[in-house]
Amino acid sequence: MGDGHVSAASIVEKLVATMTVEDSHPEPTMATPSTGVSSARRSSNAIEVSGIDDVLVKLARCCTPVPGDEITGFITRGNGVSVHRADCANAADLKEHQGDRIVEVTWLSGAASIFLVNIQIEALDRSRLLSDVTRTLSDQHVNILSAAVSTSKDRTAISRFTFEMADATHLDAVLSAVRQIEGVYDVYRTTNN
Repeated sequence: MGDGHVSAASIVEKLVATMTVEDSHPEPTMATPSTGVSSARRSSNAIEVSGIDDVLVKLARCCTPVPGDEITGFITRGNGVSVHRADCANAADLKEHQGDRIVEVTWLSGAASIFLVNIQIEALDRSRLLSDVTRTLSDQHVNILSAAVSTSKDRTAISRFTFEMADATHLDAVLSAVRQIEGVYDVYRTTNN
């Protein structure tokens, strides 16, 4: 490492590989439709891992952290550091059962990266609601990756969208714009917890 022949990432991987305790709480996987988003988008160079340089960092799919969220890191077995929102139920479980593998992580200011965000919109079902929502998202320069819409018996339309986001301030603007749509009761960011 001192001579530049061995990276910190390879040392972390070897340390993780030598741990003998089985991971009794593996990272959850989520079945998602193919969106054409490369796995590189899920990795992030916008996060600094305390005390470790040049390590693979992945954003946890269970809570999809974005810049501005309070975050915590977990050293995985062979997959670098998984970054969770601090309020993620999986992160709390990992801290409780495998606290020795928790590492401090922070967002790097000014680092550009793309993040996946899930939102849910609850609105009065009406003609052209979906059109108004998608137009508003488009006006906010949001690249929609997936959408699911359903209507309950009480005529409440529930719309779920997944899209790419560059920063949390943009997300606030998007949510504010959606709230202005006629008939929208509520819109909020969701996680997979």
